[in-house]
Amino acid sequence: MRWPRSVRLVYLIALELARKYTRSLILGFFAGLFLSFLFWKIYPGVIAPFFHHSERIGVVGDFSPSDLPQSIQELISSGLTTLAPDGSPVPALASGWEATNSGKTFVFTIRKDMTWHDGKTVTAHDINYNIRGVTLIPTGNDTLMAYLQYPYSPFPTLVSKPLFLPGLKGFGPYMVSGISLQGGSVKTLQLTPVDMSKHQQKEYVFYQTEAQAILSFKLGEINTISDLSSTNGLQHWGNVSVEKHTKYNRIVTLFFNMHDPKLGDKNIRQGLAYGVPDLPFEHARSPISKTSWAYSSNVKYYDYDPVQAKKLIGHTEIATESAQLTLSTFSQYLDVAQSIAASWTALGIKTDVRVENDVPATYQVLLSAQDVPPDPDQYLFWHSTQTQTNVTGYMNVKIDKLLEDGRQELDQQKRKAIYADFQRRLVDDAPAVFLYYPTTYTVIRH
Repeated sequence: MRWPRSVRLVYLIALELARKYTRSLILGFFAGLFLSFLFWKIYPGVIAPFFHHSERIGVVGDFSPSDLPQSIQELISSGLTTLAPDGSPVPALASGWEATNSGKTFVFTIRKDMTWHDGKTVTAHDINYNIRGVTLIPTGNDTLMAYLQYPYSPFPTLVSKPLFLPGLKGFGPYMVSGISLQGGSVKTLQLTPVDMSKHQQKEYVFYQTEAQAILSFKLGEINTISDLSSTNGLQHWGNVSVEKHTKYNRIVTLFFNMHDPKLGDKNIRQGLAYGVPDLPFEHARSPISKTSWAYSSNVKYYDYDPVQAKKLIGHTEIATESAQLTLSTFSQYLDVAQSIAASWTALGIKTDVRVENDVPATYQVLLSAQDVPPDPDQYLFWHSTQTQTNVTGYMNVKIDKLLEDGRQELDQQKRKAIYADFQRRLVDDAPAVFLYYPTTYTVIRH
């Protein structure tokens, strides 16, 4: 087959050019390969941010750079440990650890493959926890010794707090690319993924109130709001979805003032517990979260039972006098407080509701929420020596001993038995009534 003349002419010209510029063509080919490789290397950190939209998330609350919400901190960095869903510590920066000296010394082995966002390798010398009664001494780059003044078995949980270098540098999947402050409070925070091919940029906008965040959502300034106390009708606002969450790390609780003479009798407290009406939330039975490895369901259940409530209260002095109680609470729990007050009044104990702005110095009954620590150690809340944090003023020798033993025992199964006994005794004595796990909502615009 004979090619047309025009095709042969083009072929001959191309052949002559190839002979003449062979060196340039080879160099150009390899230069193109190199530039293509370089492009895909720098794309995630330099070019991609200009083509990726940020997810704009509204957060309600006043936060400084050093106390950002835990969920945000964990995107930027991690601690020596992190927490499993049941609250148990599992390896993070530390690949493992060992407790010695009866729980007064912990030896952490540091991973060798972690780097700060500035590219420097994370070593034991970088660990900067400032914990009272604890001395941290690195022995080389890969081993950290923690010397405690007293035995404290929950210590590995304590060091799950994410670690940072100045400038909020961490070693997590996101790095801080921008932050704006008003006074000492964070107003906006931009996070850029270390790997842009796996994650989307995030921008957090902080608001003082839910009302401000909701207005911003309606104006299109943010496309997600997290941890709302109610949907506020946003489920009907355009193309949105609503995610419902039960916060198992928080329990709405009735606290009784144990120094009030009307509430000193356990029968009164138990009777009031049975007099709490059914509430539209998931019931909490214990001071320890139901998701915890230490949770025990072997406790007294105070389901609504007005007959039992009247029976218990009828055997006390409060039933023979003109009984009256004041139930203090905060605005977000006002509806629940009024429902409880109406039920107690129907039992013959007239109950008024008082809305507070802060925890009152004195009260009779307080309806509030208590954050549940990931470890079952609740020494701060219920030990008789903890006058600042034991808000009920509760004193019980047996409870004190269980709390002391629980934070010194290293064996988890033995600790579980200790805290099962603690839960059973505390719930029965009823210095507080554990009501429910609150519900929050996340609203997302699509």
